[in-house]
Amino acid sequence: MSVASTYAQALYESASDRSAVAEVATQVADLAGAMAEIPQLEDLLTNPEIDTRQKKAATTAMLADANPIVRNFMQVLIDRGRAGLLPEIAVAYAERVERAEGKVKLHVTTAVPMPDDLRTRLLDRVRAETGLEVILTEEVDPTIVGGLVLKTEGSLLDASVRERLSEMRRSLTAAPVEAGVDE
Repeated sequence: MSVASTYAQALYESASDRSAVAEVATQVADLAGAMAEIPQLEDLLTNPEIDTRQKKAATTAMLADANPIVRNFMQVLIDRGRAGLLPEIAVAYAERVERAEGKVKLHVTTAVPMPDDLRTRLLDRVRAETGLEVILTEEVDPTIVGGLVLKTEGSLLDASVRERLSEMRRSLTAAPVEAGVDE
């Protein structure tokens, strides 16, 4: 489990205990989005040259109307020098909420648009394997040549032709070549 996932889990448990999961999810996502859009905010929260007390005072003022869980969580991140992880924590938190709701995100990349019958079989298989509702996003990337690439919550299955060719290339490159004399 990554550091961001650990913080996200702790945040989820705290929010769940106080029946504030959805509100916290929205506020954490908004704050992470603000960090991405406002470089000065990211610098304020992550710059080691800025005193921790100043960071905490600024976030307390900025989050005055936020859920106390979010305000306290940001104080903890600042104290531990982890405020820069907020965007990753926001993603991990959203994934944790989806799991709790019985959902899983699945991103599928194919070389050509996926036919309906393949999409149906894929969704049925993932539902059967996980028991979760699948939130599917699709991407077409001709550079994978063929096959497909599946990504879900930190897992990756690359069954593309491009990957198979790369594996073959690595295998051939690593194979010892005997220098012998033909008789």
